[in-house]
Amino acid sequence: MKKGGKKKKLAVFLLVVMAIGGYFWWRGRSKAAVDDTVPTFTVEKGPLTISVTTGGSIQSRDKEVIKSELEGNNTVIWVVEEGQKVQKGDLLLEFDSSDLVQKRDEQEITVANTEANLIIAEEKLGITEGDCEGLLLEREVDQMLAKMAQEKYQKGDYPQAMMKNEADIALADEEVNRASEKLGWSKQLFDEGFLTKTELQADELSLKQKKLALDQAIMNMSVLTNYTKIQEEAKLQTTLRKAERALTRVRWQNKANLRQVETELNARRRERDRATNRLAELNFQIDKSKIYSPTNGIILYASTVLISRRQWWVKPLAVGSTAVERQELIYIPLESGMVVEVMIPEASLNKISQGMTARVKVDAFPGEVFEGKLVKIGLLPDGQSAQLNPDLKLYKCEIECDFKGMQIRPGMSCDVELLKDAYDSVFFAPVQCVVRVGGVPRVYVKEGDSFVPRVISVGLDNNRMIHITDGVKEGDVLMLAPPVKEQKREESGDSEKSKGQGRGENPESEKHRAVPPDSQPGQPGERPRRGGGGGRPRNVDNGTGEK
Repeated sequence: MKKGGKKKKLAVFLLVVMAIGGYFWWRGRSKAAVDDTVPTFTVEKGPLTISVTTGGSIQSRDKEVIKSELEGNNTVIWVVEEGQKVQKGDLLLEFDSSDLVQKRDEQEITVANTEANLIIAEEKLGITEGDCEGLLLEREVDQMLAKMAQEKYQKGDYPQAMMKNEADIALADEEVNRASEKLGWSKQLFDEGFLTKTELQADELSLKQKKLALDQAIMNMSVLTNYTKIQEEAKLQTTLRKAERALTRVRWQNKANLRQVETELNARRRERDRATNRLAELNFQIDKSKIYSPTNGIILYASTVLISRRQWWVKPLAVGSTAVERQELIYIPLESGMVVEVMIPEASLNKISQGMTARVKVDAFPGEVFEGKLVKIGLLPDGQSAQLNPDLKLYKCEIECDFKGMQIRPGMSCDVELLKDAYDSVFFAPVQCVVRVGGVPRVYVKEGDSFVPRVISVGLDNNRMIHITDGVKEGDVLMLAPPVKEQKREESGDSEKSKGQGRGENPESEKHRAVPPDSQPGQPGERPRRGGGGGRPRNVDNGTGEK
């Protein structure tokens, strides 16, 4: 029994030793595998430039735009050659105007007929105005008499009756007071035996009579104010309203009659004006069939500029081509300097502002760098770019630049770098190191044998490197390809964080959870969400040309 127990204990001991050895062997192997397969970036301080780089073209700051002012679609029968120097007043382009001359002759006859119809309508209006004025005068007199009767009662008859009733009430009230006082004295004398009972009763009867007289006066006042006044005012108001309605009816009739005649007159006047304006417009169109130069300069066809901007559907300007009204035909650049036109993507608008410094490199002058500043930012996306790609929103911006006396011509291509910020020594990392979970930027920092998420604060990026303002220190090793499974788990965990806090759980424990081995990048079908475009580990360009 003892030998069997010793063998059993020895077997268990060997199994424990083998399990411990296997665990350390697996851990070392996993560590080596992680170190070999996960691309990383080591944080360090260095120079960083935040800028926006794009291509552009040089155009004239100001130019005279020659447009077609003819209606419809017109044929060009002569045009000046492109690139030719012209003087103010020189003929630039001529349209075919034979149809316009024929229309002008027909329109002159129409103008004469409309003027005759207008004279007849004006005479008819004068007759109608006289008839309407007579009817209106009669109704105005009736209304005036009704108003005077109402005013006579309100300011004369009624106040007079009120004064009479008030006087009656005052006198009756005084008689009551005197009779009451006399009765008081009579009672005192009667008590002392100086008056008989008959005399006392006579004084009491006199007081009753005076009170009845007072009540009668008050009743007369009440009847006057509550009934007589209302009846009289109603009668007078009715008479006045009838007169006003009659006056209003006459006015409406007059307006209807006058409006009918005036409508006819206005119609004849509009016909005359329209015919006259059409004649003047035809004369204007005939004059504008020839376009003259408004200033001195070099001729540049608008179609050439549009075709250079990849609007291939535009037809070149030439004899026999057609043009519609307000179509741009010719540009004459003015001697006011050149500007650089660039298209900035919507995602880069937060990095630019008016007045910021720009560096311009013209393809025709290799090795030359010209300094400039951003002077204009488009308020709306460029419509021409939207035709080529509706999903791409580009904003047209202009840059003023000093070309140092170089022979710059409109249409030259160039590269532009808009400088937002330049730091001498800051922390930065490739944009793909940063992921956002619930809108909060995070990086995965190596701690021991695993990577743990850490919340950071970031600034702007230059599409390659992103400025890290807080949350890392020099020497931290960041994962260049953050794990997708951990990211998804944290996104779902953010929605349950409030529930966990209600149950007493620590929300910080989720932030510092280590990345498990099965969440490492490289698994098929997974694509991590990153802060920007791709990049290579370690030696990455930080936007300043240094590694």
